[in-house]
Amino acid sequence: MDDSYKINVKSHFNFIRLALPFMKKRKKGSIIVTSSNSGVIYDSEMVAYATSKHAAVAMVKQIAKDYAKFNIRVNALCPGWVDTPFNDPFTKQMGSRKNLLKYISKNIPMKRFASSKEISDAALFLASSDSSFMTGQALVVDGGECL
Repeated sequence: MDDSYKINVKSHFNFIRLALPFMKKRKKGSIIVTSSNSGVIYDSEMVAYATSKHAAVAMVKQIAKDYAKFNIRVNALCPGWVDTPFNDPFTKQMGSRKNLLKYISKNIPMKRFASSKEISDAALFLASSDSSFMTGQALVVDGGECL
């Protein structure tokens, strides 16, 4: 639990605390906190991970509310399953990549992983002026898993 909070909440908090004075001085900024779709749904047997990701989303909402008056936007990016080596422990736990792909096909309405590019495109959107009226939000990019 402590490690999950250190990585998923406190590290973001410390970075934001360092960045805010510069953004306040410039009277603008965009902060993106990496959460997870586990920050907006409840995962079985993932209490430390899921609660820390929920805490990250709550932190985003609070900081967004406090700093919107300085034209500083704060949002959470909440990806679902992305095809990266991060999944290696799940592949091992499920016995094979084939079994993991079966799980994805069964549990994700779009029946696939996200690509890294799909997630980076979402991050670019949050960082850009295309999302200039968006703050305090959890942008979920998970192929419909949260539905």
